[in-house]
Amino acid sequence: MAADSPHAPAVFVPERTPSCRRLAGRGGDLQLAAAVAKQLKAGAENGRTAYANTIYLATISKGTVTKIKPVADIEENAVLRAAFAGRAMEGTIGVRTRQGDYASAATLPVRIEFANSPVRGELTGKITNATRAVGSANGSCFTPLNRTQANPLVGEFTAKTAIERVSSMHAAYDDELLLKWSGSASNMGHAYVPSTATLLGGDPLGRTWETLLHGTPSAGPPVNLHLVNGGGTC
Repeated sequence: MAADSPHAPAVFVPERTPSCRRLAGRGGDLQLAAAVAKQLKAGAENGRTAYANTIYLATISKGTVTKIKPVADIEENAVLRAAFAGRAMEGTIGVRTRQGDYASAATLPVRIEFANSPVRGELTGKITNATRAVGSANGSCFTPLNRTQANPLVGEFTAKTAIERVSSMHAAYDDELLLKWSGSASNMGHAYVPSTATLLGGDPLGRTWETLLHGTPSAGPPVNLHLVNGGGTC
């Protein structure tokens, strides 16, 4: 990615921002001129979310982006593949209460391993400790979820999952990463949404991906995850 200024960093619209007043570059973040911010926001508000996959040619003056032009589109599968394919996440999943909901603050350990290749903008995953003990990245063993009466995996909440990016989900730049269940339900959280800048070494992911069920959060298990290396065998 080049810019009009020979010494300017490459620029991309970052994810996880409630409004777009900056562009992420390899050399750091750059402030947007008001007209450029207005241009991008108008597009997002009208359902044009190409910004999430676009690399821009930028005119930069005194550290401020004064003009942008899209020059390359990054395939959605490529973004997910670079961030998550073939990797694992660990964390916690909310338990199911005796009333059949997920209103309790109690949790169980969970590990999800992801496929090597996304398909049509989705990367499938599997909760590996759904029915058997698995090793965690720190060497401990995660017990099977189905060995407790509080097992959260019932109905459409199964061991089969998938992740998908959704840009401007509820409002402009409300970019979410979905954890999709086997039915129509899905959890959402914004801290782990990878952008084109993430793909190329900038705009790092958050520390933890905190997700809640769409609609009525207490009707499905909350899941909090982070990427890990290693694990899988007890």
